[in-house]
Amino acid sequence: MQMLRSFSPSAFAFGLASWSWLGTHGKTPRFTTVFGDVFLESLDGWWLLDTIEGTLTLRWTNIVDLYAELDSDEGREEILLEDILVEVLDRGVLLRDDEVLAFVPHPAAGGRLAAESCSPLRFELALSLAGQVHGALLAQARPAPSPMLWDPQPEPAAQAWPAPSAPALSAPAPSAPAPSALAPAAAAPATPAPFWHPVQR
Repeated sequence: MQMLRSFSPSAFAFGLASWSWLGTHGKTPRFTTVFGDVFLESLDGWWLLDTIEGTLTLRWTNIVDLYAELDSDEGREEILLEDILVEVLDRGVLLRDDEVLAFVPHPAAGGRLAAESCSPLRFELALSLAGQVHGALLAQARPAPSPMLWDPQPEPAAQAWPAPSAPALSAPAPSAPAPSALAPAAAAPATPAPFWHPVQR
């Protein structure tokens, strides 16, 4: 099984839509790991969208550095999750061309990062669901606004306006303009290169 997978632009677009809060715009998805983590290219270099941790990191300046890390022992273990993949293959799990391995339930929601928790799932659905999980957890983690930070302004009706005077019998003298301080304020308006170390069962 190839350890890097490629999908259609429409599949990437659907899956990444739920990750817009992480700043994926302006970056072009190129390929993924077997577990659905996405490698994206931009003018700055190559990014890794880690769907397990819910992070988007600029990790490589060019494709040569990217492949060099994926070919290292650390890269194969930490990024490609090769140890878990070998266990999954030993369990007889196979993937179709449009599938990746998804952890069910997601580790961010209490699932286990283990081979027995892996199930084949269409790539765009797996990527979208992972983004929704992390987005919901992020929303729950945001603290509610403190009432101590609210500084209400006095209502205009509560301001002290001059008491009206009785109408004069003769022509009234021109009245002085209202103090400006009493006037209310105006409102401000890709296809990956074949990976040269496929996992052998």
